[in-house]
Amino acid sequence: MQPLKLSAETRAATGATGPAYLIRTPAGTSVTLEEAVDVLADADVVFLGEQHDNAAGHAVQLALTEALGRRRGNIILSMEMFERDAQASLDLYLSGALSEEAFKGIARLWPNYDEHYRAAVEFCKEQGFPVLAANVYRPIASRVARDGARAAIGDPWAARTIHAPMDSEYHRRFTEVMGGHGNGVDDAIMNRVYEAQCLKDDTMAESMALALEAAAADPVTGQKPQVIHWNGRFHSDFGLGTVERLKLRDPSLNVAVVSMIERMPTVLEPLTEEELDQGHFVIVAEQP
Repeated sequence: MQPLKLSAETRAATGATGPAYLIRTPAGTSVTLEEAVDVLADADVVFLGEQHDNAAGHAVQLALTEALGRRRGNIILSMEMFERDAQASLDLYLSGALSEEAFKGIARLWPNYDEHYRAAVEFCKEQGFPVLAANVYRPIASRVARDGARAAIGDPWAARTIHAPMDSEYHRRFTEVMGGHGNGVDDAIMNRVYEAQCLKDDTMAESMALALEAAAADPVTGQKPQVIHWNGRFHSDFGLGTVERLKLRDPSLNVAVVSMIERMPTVLEPLTEEELDQGHFVIVAEQP
């Protein structure tokens, strides 16, 4: 199994060291970065599901984003890590009208922004690609977790429509990850937390759908920009969550899902059937 080939620039930007990366297909075989890009380049939207603090995985995400950007020539980088109200300051920074210092003071960046996300934003800034602040304004999600989905209705920083089916595979997996309904948490509270999760999914999906709707097609190829969306992998694993919400808004979209799993590369046991089924590709990244 061959390790991924990452540039020195990518390694330096993300702090990655060593050849501790593999990309697996649902069949369990390994492919190179270039082979994955050959497949992903045909998608309208590529979800890059991540483990938020994994430097090795972020290095692969960045390499895929750069390669797809250069292959397609026009992408929109959509990110869970930016909330909708930060879009104006993000646009000003990308255009050069706002300094990075000022931008960082406004945008409420994640604590690991410099380590794991800055390089992707800087790549888009250099290439002239837009970056989409896709996520819901955090206090709205907190309000929904406390008061229910109705608390988000009409807010411009939240999706206009929220889908939170309680009899779905996504709901089952969410409650399982959260410890289940039998963990001492009142069912009504758990369901409101689930609604807040779905609000994030719907807002990110709506943000991408609106961006694609507004984007101009290339006059030569007729293609619209490819959207590359970075999010925590639970939002997109198995084609659920944000992927489902995006397909509800535009069933015609060709969507690809990349997931991520942490392993120690020196003792890389086979992935389970369920792990392999998480996406069209699964990044196996060195465990911190």
